[in-house]
Amino acid sequence: MADLEELKKKYKFHEETLSYFKLRAEAGFGSYPNAPSMEAARNINLQVTQKFAGEITFEGSTKEFTVPSPYVPDGIPVTVYQSNNCSLVVAPSIFVFFHGGGNVVGSRQTCDVICKLFSREAPCVVVNVEYRLGPEHRFPASNQDANSVVRWVSMNKSLLGGVNDSTIGVGGHSAGGRLAAVVSQQLWDFIDYQVLIYPNVDYRKLYSSQKEFEDFPGLSKEMTQWFCNNYIKDCDKETALASPILNEKFNQLPPALFILAEFDVLKDACYAYHEKLQQAGIRSQVFCVKGVTHGFFHLPGHFKETCQRAHEKVWKFIKANS
Repeated sequence: MADLEELKKKYKFHEETLSYFKLRAEAGFGSYPNAPSMEAARNINLQVTQKFAGEITFEGSTKEFTVPSPYVPDGIPVTVYQSNNCSLVVAPSIFVFFHGGGNVVGSRQTCDVICKLFSREAPCVVVNVEYRLGPEHRFPASNQDANSVVRWVSMNKSLLGGVNDSTIGVGGHSAGGRLAAVVSQQLWDFIDYQVLIYPNVDYRKLYSSQKEFEDFPGLSKEMTQWFCNNYIKDCDKETALASPILNEKFNQLPPALFILAEFDVLKDACYAYHEKLQQAGIRSQVFCVKGVTHGFFHLPGHFKETCQRAHEKVWKFIKANS
């Protein structure tokens, strides 16, 4: 257990991380648990993204679809990005992406920039998912939505800009990474690869990084507890649907790429999950970005150098599995 100043004595911090915390504090962004309402907490998440994600040039189409679901009468909204670069490949992969936010905050809007980057650079078709959030829709609502979207994508490749031979990948960061891991277990025969960006793969919090970084401002113990209180019951945490590391079989899962942050309570659980995949004979690789905090990946406007390195790993992985 250590705060920021204590950790500075042990680790080398990337300047982008230090300036991020400084600028965030100066902007007066509060913490989610202390927000006066759920709407206010979600607005903090959006404001942080708007300040630090930046903007990119995107040439191509951006379309809105509604995915039918037995769990959602009005369907699940998704945004589909198809860059002009997709025409350069015979069978562009379709990459389904789930935003982060502890299953409580976050939205498609917070991943708009990185989804455009994926589509432009991989190149691939990207499906950005607006899954249901707690406390209005508690566990396993977001899992149900992820499952529904992947099934729909598999049946509508040509509608989205792909072809019959297009591979399907899933990915997400933080809570979205957990959804990608779980849906890869449920629908392993639909999915060709998974990109897990500092995912929460174990709600039990058994690992040393959980204690070491619990007071760190990136993803603190207070914040993770607030997410849990608003999304999941304690009795559900020890199921594979919530904690994918508890799954009994790993040998049928698709190849995986983990993108991790050095300063993250979730880091050691991700390494443990990676090892389970490797032990089962699954191709799995880890890229841990030194000196950065949980939450950096979707903020390339600020984390320019570190995001560039991490994003390039994802683009290359998608290309290799297309």
